[in-house]
Amino acid sequence: MSRRVTTRDDIAAVIALYKANHVLREISAQTGVALRVVQTLVKRFRDLGEDELPAPLPKSGRPKLLFPRTLKVISRQVWSNPSLTAREVREKPPSSESRLGYKSFRARRKPLLTKRQKENRVKFCKKYEVWDLETWRSVLWSDEATFSVTGSSGGRVYRPPTQTRTSHSTL
Repeated sequence: MSRRVTTRDDIAAVIALYKANHVLREISAQTGVALRVVQTLVKRFRDLGEDELPAPLPKSGRPKLLFPRTLKVISRQVWSNPSLTAREVREKPPSSESRLGYKSFRARRKPLLTKRQKENRVKFCKKYEVWDLETWRSVLWSDEATFSVTGSSGGRVYRPPTQTRTSHSTL
């Protein structure tokens, strides 16, 4: 069951068809407004005296705190850098990923080695296979860098659920 907002145009179309003596089910089918809503609109129209259209009811619930422009800015930020944390997004303008349609996902693992990369590694190994121990000792080794060969170390990305898992949101 949808909670679609009934606009003034919908109300005018329903009342015009009602005045033309259409059956309520036909009105519902032609306008796309639910039958129960059509029944309620016709009842309100009759109660008002049949000379003015019933006004759409005010929307219930808490009003939105963010302006549409702010939502656009946040949406653009998350699109350009999906690995932003909610705290980082919140520090700029106020955040609301769920209202924008973004959800937090585990970042996609990077692809494993391709055939070409494997061939290049074998070439590298064969090139330096003939080195003796003294030559290897002259190489300056640096063990400061940490990296993951098989994928991300648990990063999160924000993206709409309908978006495919592209390299854009891969860590």
